[in-house]
Formats: sequence, C-alpha cells, structure tokens
Amino acid sequence: MSIPIEQDAVADLTSVDTYKHWVRDSFRFADLDTLGHINNIAFSTFYESGRVRFFADHNSPVDSKELVWMAVKMTVEFKAQMNWPGAVDIGTRVISIGRTSMIMAAGLFVDGNCTSTSECVMVFVDPKTSRPREIPDDIRRVFLDSST
Repeated sequence: MSIPIEQDAVADLTSVDTYKHWVRDSFRFADLDTLGHINNIAFSTFYESGRVRFFADHNSPVDSKELVWMAVKMTVEFKAQMNWPGAVDIGTRVISIGRTSMIMAAGLFVDGNCTSTSECVMVFVDPKTSRPREIPDDIRRVFLDSST
C-alpha cells in the first residue's frame, strides 16, 4: 500500500511550488532532433538527472553495494517544446511511498514555464538478487521529510 504525501500539494505538477529539490542541466547540441527542438528522448535523460541527484542529495545513491533503486515505470506528459541553446530546471519530489517502492514526480521548466511532467515508480531492490526489498525506515523518513 502506498502512502500519499501531501496529495493536495502535488495536484499541479506544472507548478514550481510543487517541488523543493532542484537541479539545472544544459541543453546539448546532440539533444536536438531534425525539427530543431529538444528531442523527446532527451526529456527522459533530464528526468534521470533530477532523480539521481535527488537520491544522492538525500544520502541514498541510486546504485551502490548496499542501496539500489530501479526505475520500473515512467510516464511523461509533454507540455511545450524546448530549444537549444539553453538550460532546463528539473524539480523532483516523492509523492507516495509503499513498502518496497515509491512514486516520484518531476517537472521540467524553462524560464519558469513547465515543458513537461513525469511520474516514475522506483523500486528498492537487493543488489545481489535484483528482487524488491523493504525500504529501510531511515531512508523512508528522509524522503518523507524532504517532500512535506
């Protein structure tokens, strides 16, 4: 069973106020598609940058000998194009936590305007077996505290 975290606060994933954790990334020329805007696959890379930094900043690296988080599902809603050159601000937060997994929300913003939103299911796994394992209480507390 998942525990929602401040459900009203995450109702609008397009709002900068929804997120407390931020990172900035630059657009690369290689991110462009033939139409001259940032390719849709690059959006996923920016979301990954936000998630990985979120975990690292909360002392729970994505992949170490003891701690492994695995992305098992991700949805993206595209709102606007992004263009090179430029930079993107990535807001990330936890919106619900279960026994072995959690749902993270994220938004990409250019000059304060939301260009897309994402939800990603992350599962805490045993590094030796790649099977789900229970999220330790200390890690759970850190994520709960970071999102309220």
